[in-house]
Amino acid sequence: MSNKKLKIFLLAIFSVVLAIICISFFTSNNNETLNLSKNINKFNLITHSNEKFDDKLFSNYPSLIFFGFLNCPDVCPFTLTKISEIINKLKEKSQIMKFYFVTVDPERDKIEDLKEYLNSFHPKIIGVTGSNTGIENFLKHMYVYKKVIQLDNNNYTIDHSSQIFLFKKNGSFFGTISTNEKDNNILGKINKLINGA
Repeated sequence: MSNKKLKIFLLAIFSVVLAIICISFFTSNNNETLNLSKNINKFNLITHSNEKFDDKLFSNYPSLIFFGFLNCPDVCPFTLTKISEIINKLKEKSQIMKFYFVTVDPERDKIEDLKEYLNSFHPKIIGVTGSNTGIENFLKHMYVYKKVIQLDNNNYTIDHSSQIFLFKKNGSFFGTISTNEKDNNILGKINKLINGA
């Protein structure tokens, strides 16, 4: 191989390695930017037990967050039932994790309504609501899709993201799970989260 071809070959290898390093760097940085412990206080959210949903409550525990609303006909109750089953399967490990249900409909889903609704599910699930502005800003921060769909008689329903978010105990984003996943996959991800992976 001539010197010129060797230089071109080495330059190509160097470019590929540099590209891989850059992609890894930006990917890890993007994951770290979604860190709720650093940002959560500014949304002024509140739990169904009338506690502030802030860094003191959220930090130091791995967390699971699901977004929905009380008038949701099927996806939300199904997912909350699934989360309740997950909590039961985790057994004593569930004591070192927090589980949150955040409403996308703060106009209708007030603290007392959340409290009554969540009585049908596992008691470890914590309801979260807030002002319209606070919730809307939180949804944008979390990249959660929401669309209000008007129905008859001035009523409405809401189309929204259905994935479940997982966060490390330091508040940084860990990943998502779907109710379509097999239980073994879901529990595997959560066990990795709990074990600090």
